[in-house]
Amino acid sequence: MSRPLVGTKVIEIGQEIQGPFAGLCLADLGADVIKIENKEGGDLSRAILAGLIGGPKVRNAGMSHYYNAMNRGKRSVTVDLKHPEGAELVRRLARVCDVVLTNYRIGVLDRLGLGFEDLKKANPRIVFAQGSSWGPRGPWVTRPSRDILAQAASGIVAKGGRPADPPMPAPFAVADQSGGLSLAAGILAALFARERTGQAQRVDVSIYGTMIALQTFEMGYAGFTGEEPARAGCGHQFLHGAWGTYRTRDGYICLGSVDDNHWPAFCRVLGIQDLQNDPELAGLTRIIPGDKMEKVLLEIFPRRTTAEWLPELHAADVLVTEVVDYRGVMASEQARLNGYVVEVEHGAAGSLAMPGTPISLNGELRTAAPPAPELGQHTEEVMLEAGYSWEDISRVRDSGAV
Repeated sequence: MSRPLVGTKVIEIGQEIQGPFAGLCLADLGADVIKIENKEGGDLSRAILAGLIGGPKVRNAGMSHYYNAMNRGKRSVTVDLKHPEGAELVRRLARVCDVVLTNYRIGVLDRLGLGFEDLKKANPRIVFAQGSSWGPRGPWVTRPSRDILAQAASGIVAKGGRPADPPMPAPFAVADQSGGLSLAAGILAALFARERTGQAQRVDVSIYGTMIALQTFEMGYAGFTGEEPARAGCGHQFLHGAWGTYRTRDGYICLGSVDDNHWPAFCRVLGIQDLQNDPELAGLTRIIPGDKMEKVLLEIFPRRTTAEWLPELHAADVLVTEVVDYRGVMASEQARLNGYVVEVEHGAAGSLAMPGTPISLNGELRTAAPPAPELGQHTEEVMLEAGYSWEDISRVRDSGAV
């Protein structure tokens, strides 16, 4: 199978999402990702157990779905980075690795003697990738953050929900997850640059900057006109009417516009042929401002079930889909056939459906993936690869560094 990063070795010094998700993307592309974890508890995500969310009777209640989703296919090494022997282990690994990625706060690894300048001495071809909250410059550099703070500071929270409701964040960790994708993309670019120049590269990616970049269409309007767009409601800041979600008799469907070519067929399916030539529903007025279109759809769609509407709308080539929950996504044939949902065989948890990586090469799909490692599972294995003898490993273990 095409896995272009086979032979690439990555040291991941990360927590929770941004760094680990970047590492996951690289692992899915074939990289050997060595996850450095604290001896006492490991990645913070290990403590978020499924039972904390679903209660003690939920399946696999005593295990972390969070950790397993972010860290499948990696190797785990426990290291006390504050111990001189622990820091030395990372430096020795850096000599034989290609990438060091982290989402620790900027400056933390520098204070431990593991920053870019330090590791570049150990390996002049190293790619050092720093994921951060706010970016490498400015007054916010050392300010801590979380996903939701990056959403709030970048305008996303202000644009979510209806005008009369409180500002609404995205219902998932969009800043951390997309920040991880940005970090992975930066690493791939840096690896390409290194192959051209032979020189070490530094990558800086923040979740705040990623959130701003994700709003190019919407924020570009504010910069272009000086005006502030309205909130999204159940559609989009600019697009309403034939754009957004509508209740059916038993669920919800989502429309993504109806152009002039499909308008007659759409009117026929909905039984609104009398409105086909209405000038207030012509062209872009169906979505901008879309007010009249919205009133029509709010009245019509609840008359039938989702399963009754969709076949006719799809036959008319209308841009529409069902609003699907997570269990529906995990069961989706479309998602599974494209490797967007993969099967993971976990020794303790059994067969698990997990989100995959949305990248394939040469038409080859990955429908199964290895599980996440146990804490410190590969410590001795990785140390041997870094040149430690069994006597050295015993000595370092006795010192408390690993």
